[in-house]
Amino acid sequence: MVDVSQVPTYVAAVGALGVAAFGVVEALGKTLFVFPIPGTRVRLGLPYVGFNRVDALLKLVGPAMETSYGRDYRMIVRQQYRAGRSSGQAPETIRQGVRLGLPFLSKTAAEGVIHDVWGLPPDAAERLAIALTTPVPVPPPAGAAAPPAALPDQALAARFATALDTRVKAAFDLAEQVYQTRAQFWAAVIAVGLSLGYHAATMKNVLDLGEWGIALLVGLVAVPLAPAAKDLSSSLSDALSALGKLRPGAK
Repeated sequence: MVDVSQVPTYVAAVGALGVAAFGVVEALGKTLFVFPIPGTRVRLGLPYVGFNRVDALLKLVGPAMETSYGRDYRMIVRQQYRAGRSSGQAPETIRQGVRLGLPFLSKTAAEGVIHDVWGLPPDAAERLAIALTTPVPVPPPAGAAAPPAALPDQALAARFATALDTRVKAAFDLAEQVYQTRAQFWAAVIAVGLSLGYHAATMKNVLDLGEWGIALLVGLVAVPLAPAAKDLSSSLSDALSALGKLRPGAK
């Protein structure tokens, strides 16, 4: 029989198993299970899961990125993605690379990047491309009237910057979701393995299917339960304590 008063302890223990499984995935996934592709400098493994979502964006802004960082821009962003994904330097590297690279592109190339990122009609992309790639005029002599500010182009530049920031954030949010899903899958596999291994080493009757079923269930529940295990354990403990005080004769 299960001791109801020990349920919070069970929940905390199962959650701790899930946390341990996540720790194993993070530690081993970033060190041991990273494999280079023969003949290239590209590496595969858990740290790079989800990068293909970011790579799709890099294909759109490739000309500007290459102008800013050289031909190895994808490798630079890839390694930054491995180091911190969306919380690292990779998102800002893309934003700055596009903003710094666009003015040095030809009008046609800049227009293509702006149109792919922005998605607005070609005439707006062309106007902004012209504004970005046209050399800055020499300042007028002292006392001469200054030329009127190109407010429409400034507004277009601000709107493009917002669109670029949104594109970058969306790409990294999707990549982060793909990474977390894959990490949770492998953490669940490890949690099940740890649970089954522990029960195999401690159970008295190896042929008891009920024990194996409990071990399997503990492993499957550990990972989804891990993020909320501490709060859930505390809430259950408080609830059981309150229910105990409501019993007849309880002090």
